[in-house]
Amino acid sequence: MTLLMFVVTALLGVVVGILSGMFGIGGGTVMIPLLHLLLRQPILTSTATSLFVIAPTAASGTFRHIRQGSVDVRAAVVIGLAGALACTVGSLVSDMLPGIAVAGLAACVILYSAVSIVRRPVDGPLGEEGAAPPSRFAAGRLRLLLCAALGLVAGLVAGIVGVGGGFVIVPVGIAYLGFSFKEASGTSLLAIALIAVPGTVAHALLGHVWYLGGLALMIGSIPGAYLGARLVDRMPERAARLAFAGLLALSACLVVFNELSGS
Repeated sequence: MTLLMFVVTALLGVVVGILSGMFGIGGGTVMIPLLHLLLRQPILTSTATSLFVIAPTAASGTFRHIRQGSVDVRAAVVIGLAGALACTVGSLVSDMLPGIAVAGLAACVILYSAVSIVRRPVDGPLGEEGAAPPSRFAAGRLRLLLCAALGLVAGLVAGIVGVGGGFVIVPVGIAYLGFSFKEASGTSLLAIALIAVPGTVAHALLGHVWYLGGLALMIGSIPGAYLGARLVDRMPERAARLAFAGLLALSACLVVFNELSGS
């Protein structure tokens, strides 16, 4: 990697970080196409390097969200710990799958999440139009079990696809855990920071991580995530959801296109 490309990658990392902090995603849905198409890395290397960048990026955005009071720490820890276990399994599974299978799985899950978050009403009690009741971090055994199940699904997909799992956590958090978009984003980021660690270690041991490219992205994404968390606090709920859904739809298309064009 030349010095110019390193600087350009770091600047692109700022964009990734802003999107991460705003929408509660680790940034993998943006980083994978970036690494695969622009930097010409294999899809497996792209997913592994994405996970390598996600943990510190998510931690940066989480810090700001906590200051804004938009993180359910208990739910995030349960989701994150369950997801961390599943992410390790997913990372090992990804080593056995062809790149097009990984890309196809990523696109399907991301598109489903995009549709779900657009169709879900902004307000309304459970049973009326399918929305969960507004809740200021309500507790309960059933709710924690749902958090654990959500973490397992998000972690498994995260390990295979190389994303933090926010595109699963945010829509489900809004639909069934009673979060506003901002609360779902903040809680998702904390969970993602936990989920990404074991997957990163597994990919590193398998020799999948491109450290130089990951470092360049990290230099920009860490401050970018902090800024993004500040920006989303000023966005209307509906506008934030629509922007998030649009980002997911674009990312899904790019993941498949990149794999088809680069294979």
